[in-house]
This record gives sequence, C-alpha cells and structure tokens, in this order.
Amino acid sequence: MISKCANPACSVPFLYMRDGKLFRMEYDAEAQALGPQFGELPRKTARRVEHFWLCGSCSISMTLIMSGGKVETVTLDTTGLPRAAAS
Repeated sequence: MISKCANPACSVPFLYMRDGKLFRMEYDAEAQALGPQFGELPRKTARRVEHFWLCGSCSISMTLIMSGGKVETVTLDTTGLPRAAAS
C-alpha cells in the first residue's frame, strides 16, 4: 500500500490520486540477479508488481526508475527527461 511520496527526502502522505504521479513497476529480482547462464534458455518466472507515487511537488522535477532491482528517484532535466548520471 502506498503511504507517502517515493522520494526519500519528502514526507507528503498519499491522500488523493489527483495530485502527483502514480508509477507501476514490474520486475523479477531473481532473474535480474542471476540472468541466463551460458547456453541456457531464460526461465519464465512470475513478475512482481509494485506501485509507487511521487507527490505533485516532487513529480515536477523527478521521476522513478528501476535500477538493480530497486526503485530510485532521478532528477529530470529542463526538457522533462531523466538526467544522465555524472561520472
């Protein structure tokens, strides 16, 4: 159940769907961690679905991505696209 904004630095409680953005993330943590072995066909496994929400203020400047089986917030650039990670 969604209780607050997915941004760890924000504590706005989830009260209404009319404010912010709702995200549906689907992933299989086991398949991401192991991956197919050499010469082996990928196995079909059940996918896990979770929902996350960014409040109105955070959704203006952020989005959510799946990285290594974890959901992370990413800052958007001025065009509304995720910024490339600085290396």
